[in-house]
Amino acid sequence: MNILIATVEQSAHSTDSHEGGPTFVDGQMLILVWVVFGLMAAILGKLLWKPIIQALDDRAQKIDQSIDNAARIESELASVDGQRKEIIAEADAKAKEIIETARRAAVDGARTIESKAREEAQIMIENASREINAVRDKAQASLRRESAEVAIELAGKIIDENLDNEKNRNLTEKLISEI
Repeated sequence: MNILIATVEQSAHSTDSHEGGPTFVDGQMLILVWVVFGLMAAILGKLLWKPIIQALDDRAQKIDQSIDNAARIESELASVDGQRKEIIAEADAKAKEIIETARRAAVDGARTIESKAREEAQIMIENASREINAVRDKAQASLRRESAEVAIELAGKIIDENLDNEKNRNLTEKLISEI
């Protein structure tokens, strides 16, 4: 390093002594500049350029990996989006199916309830009809008996004959059967 500084000082003093001004180029100085440049390029190449180029290559490799990862992530995202759409479509179809099944079950349930209600109403109508018929038959039988008894009493009063209970019953049954 001291040699370099000494050479530069010497050449600076030597340019002052030469005539020709600032555009004058000394051959010895030119060779020295090229030698220093070559030494500096070799030193920088070994010490700095290789690590810098290696760092730039590493960075370029990381960028390429990042681009590849971004492309892979984008394709995975597209795949996931497609799967998401499929899942949503399946869920929508299942929901529609569940709703349709529930609707059918509700309609079937309503029909069953309506059918049971009709059956129960029919049973109630039949029971009421039977009760009405039984009460009517009972009322008619009672009315016949009463009518027969009234007729016997009237006939007894008309005949002025007093009939006993046995004769009354026989006569009542005869009249009832005729009516």
